[in-house]
Amino acid sequence: MNRRKLKAWREQHGPLLAAAMCAVRTRQPYNPFSDELADYDPALVHKGEKKFNALLGSAFRLEPGVVDVSSTRYAGAERSPYGFDLDIAYPCEAFTDLVGRAEAAMRKWQQVETELRCALLCEVIKRLHADTFLFAHVGMHTSGHGFFMGFHANAIHAQARALESVANVYEVSRELSCRLDNQMVIGQGEVQRIVRDFSCMPAGLSLVYAGQVVPTWGAYPGLFASLAAGCPVILIPHANAILPIALTVRAIKAVCAQVGLPGDIVNLFYSDNPAHYRDAALHGSVRLIDYMGGNEFGGWLRQHAWRARVMTQQSAQTAVFVHSTADYDGMLENLAFGLCSYSAQLCTSPQNIYVLSEGVGVPGGRVAVEQFQKDLVARVERLLERFTPPRELLGAVLDPACLARIRALENAHFARVLRRAEALDDADFPQACIVSPSVIEVRSGFVSAVEHYADQVCGPVSFMIQKQGLRELISELRHVGKHYGMLGLGLYTQDGGVENALAQVAAQIGAVLSVNFCKNFFISQCSVFTDIHGGATGPAADVTYGGPAFYHARLRMTERRKVL
Repeated sequence: MNRRKLKAWREQHGPLLAAAMCAVRTRQPYNPFSDELADYDPALVHKGEKKFNALLGSAFRLEPGVVDVSSTRYAGAERSPYGFDLDIAYPCEAFTDLVGRAEAAMRKWQQVETELRCALLCEVIKRLHADTFLFAHVGMHTSGHGFFMGFHANAIHAQARALESVANVYEVSRELSCRLDNQMVIGQGEVQRIVRDFSCMPAGLSLVYAGQVVPTWGAYPGLFASLAAGCPVILIPHANAILPIALTVRAIKAVCAQVGLPGDIVNLFYSDNPAHYRDAALHGSVRLIDYMGGNEFGGWLRQHAWRARVMTQQSAQTAVFVHSTADYDGMLENLAFGLCSYSAQLCTSPQNIYVLSEGVGVPGGRVAVEQFQKDLVARVERLLERFTPPRELLGAVLDPACLARIRALENAHFARVLRRAEALDDADFPQACIVSPSVIEVRSGFVSAVEHYADQVCGPVSFMIQKQGLRELISELRHVGKHYGMLGLGLYTQDGGVENALAQVAAQIGAVLSVNFCKNFFISQCSVFTDIHGGATGPAADVTYGGPAFYHARLRMTERRKVL
């Protein structure tokens, strides 16, 4: 092990880690890397695209320079939501082999001091940052991001999530590691001096299931927290978003190789047999499971992977209650952007918009419900006209069957269509599935309609729901949050009583409450180091990114007592 190089990284990245730890302690907003495109050389964008194109049609090597003399099979079937096959093949290794190598690597990895592990991981993050525009293009063609969203969600903000986890684990490990020197007397005996040493050990092998919507942003918190704690990690990517995870694994292995540490502290498990992913979760050596994805598999993990500490972020929707506002125009702009951005495929995108039958309170009067609906649809149209090509706003829809599902909702008995979804052409990507938003009013009197919008409907569709009074609205929010899951709750109000009532509901169901977002910070956005993600209760999530339990779970305490 090259301790000299590790110590050099500790000095080099010390200011970055110190700033991150300060942000962790104070929960102040912190951007370790600029998220403004204007701050980067445009040549880097083209360089990233060239790197992406060079990967197409290749056999991906997790350890470049190492000749693969094994009989490892390669496979992969990723297809860009913009309409072409990536044709990249990845190694398909037996999970039991990966476990054995991970456990051997852990014995060396856990012996490295926490501060040096964190220094190494900061070096990894810096190298990932150097490939920001490669990851931006990868985000487009594995997750359907527009380029700007790929730059944010698959690169800059994911890198910040990684650093947030490293800083949190370092802070927790420092708090839990200490020496106590005490004197005590038992009964009539003599004074005894006891020295107690408390330290942290890694919890064990960590399994991270990455999703497709935001693969790096969703996987990095668990990945980097576990590695910082001394746990080896095996990453299981979504079948259509393998590339961003494989690139991350390769970057970590390269940094480890440079200092003589085992690259098997992290590995990629990919199989073209989905049953193998369930078998992996049940392996007796797995101690931690991080999962971001759909409810079916997440629910299965919660029920069956009982040997491990399971932490899931599952599909859920975000609701908005429009009660009153001092900035009607700003509110419309914010909501319209949420309905359009990335085709509302984020679980934090506004899906269900509630309004009371009395309308929306504004300075000097009220806006009738029907007028509010017309104004919001008109703002969506204006927003679509501003973006050329529309993919920069809408991205591409991940599931081509999405439009058929939206058509079924538009034709449902409870629906009055305010805006019909439309398939849009893209000159650069003629095979892309790009769809403009559908806006549906839920007709009054159809109580069973809640079953259609209570779950997340992944795709560009939103529901306008009218309620007679606040009590009825709160009752439905509680029901949906408890039985289906709600990740976020938006609120527009000038009434303190209404705000307090909704704050109680949000806290009970584990939804982040966003009040009066009228500028260009959107309900769907989450500030790393400051905002939490997931309420750790109910169907939506049983863990919170940014919460202490997420980091403590990766460490176990040990104690040594000695009488002197």
